[in-house]
Amino acid sequence: MKLVYLLFIPLLCSLNSIARNDKKSTSNTIPADSISEEQVEYRFALGVQLGTDIGGAIPFPFSNVPDVFNPYPKLSPSIGAKLTFPIDRKWTLGAEVTYKKVAIDADARIDNQRFHDDKNNVISRFCGSAEMSMDFTMLEVPLYFKYTFKNQKDRILAGLYGAWIIKAKFRNTVTKGYMMTDDGVYNGSIDPSSPLETNFDNILDSWDMGFIAGYERQLFPRIELGLRFSCGFKDIFKPSNQYFDYKMLHMRGSLVLSYNLFDIKPPKLNPFK
Repeated sequence: MKLVYLLFIPLLCSLNSIARNDKKSTSNTIPADSISEEQVEYRFALGVQLGTDIGGAIPFPFSNVPDVFNPYPKLSPSIGAKLTFPIDRKWTLGAEVTYKKVAIDADARIDNQRFHDDKNNVISRFCGSAEMSMDFTMLEVPLYFKYTFKNQKDRILAGLYGAWIIKAKFRNTVTKGYMMTDDGVYNGSIDPSSPLETNFDNILDSWDMGFIAGYERQLFPRIELGLRFSCGFKDIFKPSNQYFDYKMLHMRGSLVLSYNLFDIKPPKLNPFK
């Protein structure tokens, strides 16, 4: 191990000497009031981030969202790490790994909701009031491109994400209302004293993927504050599920505060240059 350290010492000294010579040559050839490619702050940055998410699973197409829908988000902290690498002065490639929990409760007034009654193996319809509770614990891995504006502080980003759903819960409780056949024929009422509960946990899928977009602001040299929006491409249920006529997609907004632990700036480290 000592031998490895000794081999690194000449290398580090050489890099330091080259960096000093480049700096001197740049200062001698470039006017102070001009901006050159060499003066741009290329970065390879490893950072940590802390945030929170608001969202859940939303019916799609959105026309299936009830007119009376009252969400009650549950905020939980998220924690992760990020890696950024510049392509040029304006474009940066970024990747993250974030552990998060997205949870929400809601109540809604359902009108003529069509669903597959597994118990009786028939298509039924429901009108009335219902309560919903969902909770998703996941490991999210976004990969995106980031564009930096001229002030070098404001950025926008867009890309894709994949997520492993570590733990998922989705419960629905019908508090009052009535059932109908698929033809709209009355088929009985729901007694408020004996609500009808449905557990969807066993038919929830274990992964998700979608797009992510957002805005970021550099508050201090190493600290950034960002807003994100992400939406899944696939149903939260397993492909074999036929309970609803529509899909339910993961959709959430995120607030993220990040800190760059290691911020390496020499342009020589940029292989895209």
